[in-house]
Amino acid sequence: MSGFQKTAVASVMAVAAAALAPVPAAAQTEGPYVALGLGYDRMPDRNLTINGNAVSSQWKPGWGGLAAIGYKWEFGLRTEAEYSGRVAWVRAFNHVNPWTGTQWDNSLMVNALYDFDLGLPISPYIGGGIGETQIQWGNNFRAPRGATPTIYDAESFRFGWQGIAGVYYDVLPNRVTLALDYRIKGAKGFGFPGSVAGREINNFDYQTRSIFLSIRYYFGT
Repeated sequence: MSGFQKTAVASVMAVAAAALAPVPAAAQTEGPYVALGLGYDRMPDRNLTINGNAVSSQWKPGWGGLAAIGYKWEFGLRTEAEYSGRVAWVRAFNHVNPWTGTQWDNSLMVNALYDFDLGLPISPYIGGGIGETQIQWGNNFRAPRGATPTIYDAESFRFGWQGIAGVYYDVLPNRVTLALDYRIKGAKGFGFPGSVAGREINNFDYQTRSIFLSIRYYFGT
């Protein structure tokens, strides 16, 4: 075998070895980031009191959005400040009394989450948050019967919480991440005065479930 042939064979073997060598896993994305997300929202039946009478409320599916500024630390912990908004529509009270109206949830949360770096394309995370929740009722929450319906257009602020579990995928390592998560969010003790004196809604314990798809953009590693 000539010297040229030996060199060619050695080069081919070197290229093949490099191609077959395991590719090291990308470093876990770290540093500051911003996130945006959209989601599907669904409230289960919620209990409340109308003019001293305990009733249950039924709701149509809604949707939500979120924006967050956060930081991912080298050991997998993420901390972030998050704003989220959700909208839902009331269907009926006690399953038989149809109502119309819109509910808005506007919340500011401080979240702590932990990413499990498993060395796989898709990895799980869990976490939760606390903050302030504003619930607004509008667009004429009212019973359709009667000549003078009572309208409940008002807002309340309460302490809020949420639990989060999901999975993420690094589309561009150290830069862009997609995340899909399930959230349970709640706040207790809302009240709304009615347009007729002496009529009011009390003891509304807000709780909802959401599925959010979000994208995170990291500014550094």
